[in-house]
Amino acid sequence: MCNITAIIVTFNRLDKLKLTIEKSLSEEFNCIIIINNNSNDGSQEYLNTFDNNNLIVKHLNNNIGGAGGFNIGFEVALKNTQSDWIVCFDDDAYPQSGAIKKFKQLELDNETCAVAAAVFLPDNSISVMNRVRNNPFKSLKTLLRVLTKKESLYISNEFYKGSDNTIIDASTFVGFFIRTELIQKIGLPRKELFICADDLIYTLNLTSLGYKLLFVPSVKFFHDCHTLINNMDVYHPMWKVYYTYRNRIEMYRVSSRWLYLPVTFLQIVPWIMKIKYYENKRLFLKLLTLAIKDALVHDFSKTHPEILSIVDKYE
Repeated sequence: MCNITAIIVTFNRLDKLKLTIEKSLSEEFNCIIIINNNSNDGSQEYLNTFDNNNLIVKHLNNNIGGAGGFNIGFEVALKNTQSDWIVCFDDDAYPQSGAIKKFKQLELDNETCAVAAAVFLPDNSISVMNRVRNNPFKSLKTLLRVLTKKESLYISNEFYKGSDNTIIDASTFVGFFIRTELIQKIGLPRKELFICADDLIYTLNLTSLGYKLLFVPSVKFFHDCHTLINNMDVYHPMWKVYYTYRNRIEMYRVSSRWLYLPVTFLQIVPWIMKIKYYENKRLFLKLLTLAIKDALVHDFSKTHPEILSIVDKYE
């Protein structure tokens, strides 16, 4: 039976974190690692009440985003556990009852280096932002199929409803399992991405290197997430606009390689059209143009306080 460590990154969502910890402690994890991104809502005091040898809590001095949190979490897991697998999720997500037992019962071949669970909202609808997908730029044949037959890059609803496992190219970090030996080969998640698409970039890089990522619909997670408003590509708070578009271009670079520049430029006009959904249009344009500029020159050096100061200046 394999050993599994859970990695949860939290920031100022104490109410949801309590449910996530309750659900996680009832699962067959060998260890649970919680990275607290300097929350100031009482999360630190709450986490300090636990006296459980299987629970590792690390309080950070700054908020380094989900990407930074998972970077630290992966590192802690490698140094402090003997896990065969780690699985990561956010502080507002949790496994369905019995999900980890189901995972341990899977008969996975040695080529399967990572597994993505099926992620649902609490109302049992598919979580759009966590939908697993394929890379349309994986091959010319795939790209032509997407362009000419309008084939979706997302895995269909039928796969979510069924029991067949299928190979995919990318997933988010909610319900994402990875062998620890693979982390040692490909490295940690990129902390400089801060938030948004850092997980897709990590998994796309994993599969582009030839490693097998399997979607397993029988292993389910729930995500009580409200990032996407009515499932639209619109983001609040507005500082997420910067990370969303900067990292999306980086995702294009990883997934489409030399095609990423034309792919990016084709997207700029549709992105600008999103302005109609934002009240503060000056701020949206400022963040979008800054994101595009930084992504194209591969500058990931801006700190989160710097982005927040720009938001404050334009509000």
